[in-house]
Amino acid sequence: MYLLQSPMYSIDSYFEEMLVGRHDNQKNLFLKTRLLAVKSKLVDAENEYQTLAEKKELHNLLEQETIGLPPTMKSDDSVPKFITAAEMEKVYSNFLVDKPDSKKIGRRVYDAILSNTYYNLCPYCSHREVKTVDHYLPKSKFVSYAITPINLVPCCSDCNKDKLDNYNLNEEEMLIHPYFDDISSVNWLNCKVNENIWPITFSYGISKNIHTSALQSRLEYQFKLLNLGKLYADNATREFNKRVKSLIKEYNSNPSKNALDFLADNYESYCLENPNSWQTKMFEALIHSKWFITAALPELQNFYLKT
Repeated sequence: MYLLQSPMYSIDSYFEEMLVGRHDNQKNLFLKTRLLAVKSKLVDAENEYQTLAEKKELHNLLEQETIGLPPTMKSDDSVPKFITAAEMEKVYSNFLVDKPDSKKIGRRVYDAILSNTYYNLCPYCSHREVKTVDHYLPKSKFVSYAITPINLVPCCSDCNKDKLDNYNLNEEEMLIHPYFDDISSVNWLNCKVNENIWPITFSYGISKNIHTSALQSRLEYQFKLLNLGKLYADNATREFNKRVKSLIKEYNSNPSKNALDFLADNYESYCLENPNSWQTKMFEALIHSKWFITAALPELQNFYLKT
């Protein structure tokens, strides 16, 4: 979980250009006319989202499954009095996402969101590669934010699938928002060595020392929803197995020093990059496990390098 830079686009900066050329048939022209009529509503909704998110009050938003047209559009009873979630889904899929090779502004906005990452890592899990865009608040329930950049988050396919349209306006069950929630100074991730168990494995969880109960609950909720404990533990076990031969070599060269230096050097390197990465916490757990240092370390060669 890490903070992203704010998107470079806003509704007002691309909306009308996105609709240019989208009137090749009567149905699209009808939709485009109605979309232009609600542009100001979309801009106002974006501003409200921004204000509430900055104040950590996004949970105060109300669900909205349609966008009402202004009174001037309602004189003819044959004209729908609102834009539906299904129509905004079409706007998102066909006008914004478009085709990968599209040169239209919508696709440029979409690609800018996809590339707004740290080394292409998913901001929800901080591990897997970004492949898609997630609606932080689902477009089916918050139709005004279907194409709002600050509601569109680059993420990996697994987090997108696990999250789906899951959302909760309970303050303590809202996911960490990658554009607004900076938890870089919070020591939120814990790891421990599963002691007296071979081969060496790890368990991950959320720290119990988070400074607010709401943040504690949100982290725990996201950790469980996205199954991050298993993801991190599986990767830590694989990483340890890759390092074990070097660790054994260091231990054999100087049992009282070199292996500990090896662990400390790796911990410090990962900590500089991200204090809350699963790698940082894995090495921290190894360093602080008395069982690993005094009992397991001397036995690594016997267990892992059996002939």
